[in-house]
Order: sequence, then structure tokens, then C-alpha cells
Amino acid sequence: MEGLSARTRELVQFLFKPEEQEIAGKMLAEECGQNLPFMKDTDEFQLERIRWAALRIGFGDMDETRKAIDLAKRDWRDVLMWAGFGNDLTAHEEWAESTLKGNQKPMIGIIMGVSGSGKTKVGSLLAIRLNWMYYDADNFHTKENREKMMNGIPLTDEDRTDWLRKLRGLIERTIEKKQNMILACSALKESYRQTLRVNEEVRFIFLQGTYAQIEARMKERKGHFMKPEMLKSQFEILDEPEEALKVDISKTPQEIVERIRKEWKV
Repeated sequence: MEGLSARTRELVQFLFKPEEQEIAGKMLAEECGQNLPFMKDTDEFQLERIRWAALRIGFGDMDETRKAIDLAKRDWRDVLMWAGFGNDLTAHEEWAESTLKGNQKPMIGIIMGVSGSGKTKVGSLLAIRLNWMYYDADNFHTKENREKMMNGIPLTDEDRTDWLRKLRGLIERTIEKKQNMILACSALKESYRQTLRVNEEVRFIFLQGTYAQIEARMKERKGHFMKPEMLKSQFEILDEPEEALKVDISKTPQEIVERIRKEWKV
């Protein structure tokens, strides 16, 4: 893996399967290097941050790592923000150290609920407070799924099959690498949650609100692919979970996060 620092090589070897390590390393060195737009050729510190951001986003998945590198090619500042490294010059170093160290008993928290219930806001805030990895399940949808939702067409179980498979793979890799993670994911049906419930350390938090509450929120959102008209179809297929921490969305995101931390004792 020429052109990469010793620490970057260590991360690649830790995150990827042996047969994928050379390919991943080559991608990082050749496509996520000095050829990036708006990047100074001599800024090795910044290049390290960008490569580690791509590694954090992909976390051992070649396709997701490729997406992160493609994003860096468009504007490397976006990939730093997505990985949570944008506003802190040492965040990438803290992530690398904690990732390689791992946790004896990793925990996966899935923030679930219909669109507009606050999954992204609560999930990202909780991950920041706990310094855990964070992913939004919306980013794992295919282009076709996103286009359907943008056009007001509800997704079928068949549409969600590959999406759920990717999410389960992410959870399995995260547990295998002994990492804690927060995942924002609708997980509306019990069958979907069964797919994601890899072991007993996968815990669900249900953001619970009325149709009127959530519809009002969705009408205020700008630029999201999920339209307010789709909310009815989500409520129709929602199986309210029995084994989940239920939280009233009338609380502020900060209050919800503190409630979760108290329940989890973290």
C-alpha cells in the first residue's frame, strides 16, 4: 500500500477483508490524494483526515468507501463533514485510536420511527454525545428507491430487501470490529427489525408521535426526498415495537438524548 502512512495502512488492514486490503489501499492512495479539487499538494495532514473520513464512512465496505471517495473528489470538505471530522482537527485521530482499540461489549442503537419523527437529529446528537459511530439508513437506499420516494411512490418489501441486507451487513461488521454505533433507520415493520437484530446488544429507540405532529414537521422540511404525502403509507405499515424504548417526540432532541443515556446507563 504505497503512498499511505503506517497508521492508514493499519486502519485498512483492520477494517477490510484480507483479499480487499490492497484494492482499498490503492483507491485511497491514488484517488483520494493530491489530485483532489481545492487541495494543496503538500498538505499531508489534510489528506490523512480525508482518507480516514472515507474509511470511517465506508467502514470495511468497498462500495460505501467508493462513494465516500467519489464525494471527496467533488469536494473533500463534504466528506470531512459527513464523517464528523469537519469542525475538529483531532477528531480523526481520536476515531482511529478508539476504532483500533474497540469495545469489549459493543452496542448498536437504532433510532426508529416514521419519516419526520426526528431520527437524524436525535441519532446524530446522541452519537456526538457518546462519541460513537453514526450512520443514516437513508444513505444506503438505491438510486431507484430514492427516485420512487421523491415521486411519492411507497417502497415495497421487495424494494427494501437489498437495503436491509446492506444495513445488516453494516451492523455485523461494526459488532465484529467491536465498535459502538447509532443508526437512524425507519425500521417500520417487525420483520425489518428482526433482520437488523443481529444480537441482544442491538437496541431500538422508537420516536413516537401523532400523525398531525409529524405531518406538521414534514411540511417545514426543505430539500428532503421524502414528501409529506408519503407519511400516510408509513403509518399504515408501522408495527409499533414491543421491545423498544419509546420516547415522545414532543420532547426536545436534547431531552430525548438524555433520556436514552439514562436508560442505557451510558
